[in-house]
Amino acid sequence: MIFMITTMKRVWCAGLFGFAGIAAGFAQGADKPAPVQMAEEMMKAAGKSVVFEIDPSVKSPEAFRIDGDKRVIAGGPGGVLYGVQTVLGKDVVDAQGAPDFELRGAVLVMLSPNWGYQSELSPERFPWFFDRPLMTRYLDYLLSARLNTLIVWSGHLFPHILELPEYPDATQFSREEVRRNQEQFRWLAEECEKRNITVLTHFYNIHISEHQAEVLKRPKNEAEKDATRYSVPDDFVRGYYRAVLTKYFAEFPNVGLYICPGESLALDQQEPWFRDVIFKAAKDSGKNPKLIIRDWTLDMGFKAKLPTMYDNLYSELKHNDETITSPWPDERHNDWKGVLKGHIVNLHDPADATPYRVGSPRLIGEMVKHWKESGLFKGAWFYPPQAWSWPGTLDVVKDANGKEVTAGLNAFERDPLWHLLEGRYLWKAERDEKTEQRWASEFLGKKFGSKKAGAALVVWYDLTGPILPGLQNVTAVRFGNFFPVSIAWVQATVDDILSYRTKIEDVRFQGPTGLTRQRYYSRPVDAYTIALYQQSYGVEAVRDLRSMPVAELAVELAAGREPKDVMRADWLVDLYVEMAQRSLEIAKAAVAAGGNDPAELQRFVNDSECLVLTAEYYRLKVRAALAKRLLELTGEAKYAAQLTEMMTESVAKYEAMFTHARRFYTAGSSMFDAKPWERAFNEKVKMDAELQEKWLAEFLARKR
Repeated sequence: MIFMITTMKRVWCAGLFGFAGIAAGFAQGADKPAPVQMAEEMMKAAGKSVVFEIDPSVKSPEAFRIDGDKRVIAGGPGGVLYGVQTVLGKDVVDAQGAPDFELRGAVLVMLSPNWGYQSELSPERFPWFFDRPLMTRYLDYLLSARLNTLIVWSGHLFPHILELPEYPDATQFSREEVRRNQEQFRWLAEECEKRNITVLTHFYNIHISEHQAEVLKRPKNEAEKDATRYSVPDDFVRGYYRAVLTKYFAEFPNVGLYICPGESLALDQQEPWFRDVIFKAAKDSGKNPKLIIRDWTLDMGFKAKLPTMYDNLYSELKHNDETITSPWPDERHNDWKGVLKGHIVNLHDPADATPYRVGSPRLIGEMVKHWKESGLFKGAWFYPPQAWSWPGTLDVVKDANGKEVTAGLNAFERDPLWHLLEGRYLWKAERDEKTEQRWASEFLGKKFGSKKAGAALVVWYDLTGPILPGLQNVTAVRFGNFFPVSIAWVQATVDDILSYRTKIEDVRFQGPTGLTRQRYYSRPVDAYTIALYQQSYGVEAVRDLRSMPVAELAVELAAGREPKDVMRADWLVDLYVEMAQRSLEIAKAAVAAGGNDPAELQRFVNDSECLVLTAEYYRLKVRAALAKRLLELTGEAKYAAQLTEMMTESVAKYEAMFTHARRFYTAGSSMFDAKPWERAFNEKVKMDAELQEKWLAEFLARKR
């Protein structure tokens, strides 16, 4: 490699003069920034040399260009790393220049399986965190997509990674165990720094450990739910949090905070708590760390004062809430325009797209494009599919003898396109659709050792990607990361379908995010589904990108009108069934094409079979809801018969669906609180059928 150390030292000094925020994150005593060291390690491992230099005129520290002779000209250490890995062929983003989005991240969940918001870090509870070969593979995977932020989603991790002699009861772990945890967290932070990744520790306000609460003998009370929570801080917890945050910033390189103001902390306590504890600790650290505040149970008066309280502060809000639902973001994001340094969109636990395989280039590409066109977002991060079981999945995996194995599948290798597509589009949102289809086809072709299988699976991902979010969007009956569309805890009762959405123009609920009755208004349908809808039903153009809900459709039909310029809920669910059926044909074609992993190819068939049953179930519920409302509006006997028929069939269909899915999945959701299929069947599916049967009997009796 051509590299003049004296020249480069001068160039680094000049190139980084304008990037004090990055310079502050460099490892102590390092001759070169950590990403540059990583670039050199990659070259050494590949046995190749790449010439690189810093150009102070390149304003973004991550930007780079590659000259004809493969010389990397970069704006900063991150640009050097990305340029070198591109030359070495270890990059999937396929774009030079500066990124469209400043922050591009992934999330790992480190919450104990209860509602205590604890993160008791140990090899027994979170073995993956201590598995350095696994984590190295994962971080390299993120680097290949140029993701630059890793969220450690925790409840209260700090006492388990920090030595706190002034608070000896802060953790139940011994001093040696805390040091073990601290060393592993430091290793993670340093490995992330080498890959140009910032670690943001998420935590909920305002908690202490269960062990600390026991020592303090804090009583449980209704307002605070359990002894680990404070709704109103006292002197002890204020001093405690100042201590842990001060040590956190001092101990680890390249870290920041992702902070939830709610879940416990009273609305009127948010301003003094952030001002006097969190923001003060960040300022006193001298590092000006990046802080991101969640828009979740956030007091509006406090929000108005945030711009004056800390300068390196970003806001964050879930894309559609705790679902994908639609590629169009929630309207509430607009409330944050120009408020803080930047605004982040969070693709929260995509529970309404799992446990099946996810990775549609069309759907993810459209979603990121909407973010870009809004001109609002500075960044985004994606939860992994099946976030609560990461790095495992819910797949039932068997050996050659048909015996179930415990090792299972690796999450980021089972669904590799999820974060790779994220990285591609967050770097460059505007891309040619055919090029993206070809890239994904080639990637999957290499993964499975078959070009034909790769090409088929791209079609499969695009067909299946919109189905489960689309069903949630049609009904809009419930969101939540433990409420997948159908196979964990069904929310789509007939009365919910009729009442949660009543007309296309339904508006969002007002009030602090998270305190709006946990319901969701509909958003526009994805472009691919709209195109298929127009083709299937001969609609030249739809007058609204949102679907017409069942309640409004019933009014139109009862009045003798046949709406043809809208996306009708009944026709849309028919289309989702057709898309699922088509995906089954495509999956079988992929299996027939052969490849190096026939077991995994067969799982695409399994997923499609489950999707067909799921979509058919929802079609029955939507049709039942339509029949009920038409019966109420017209009194025609045929609708009573339809309601009875659809509800009876829905019970059988749901049972067939989860009985079939049980062969391939251990559960319908990775969320610890998700209800099992059998309980959903008894308490929701059968219950709704009995409820509608009773209602119908009473309705007919009144008509006699």
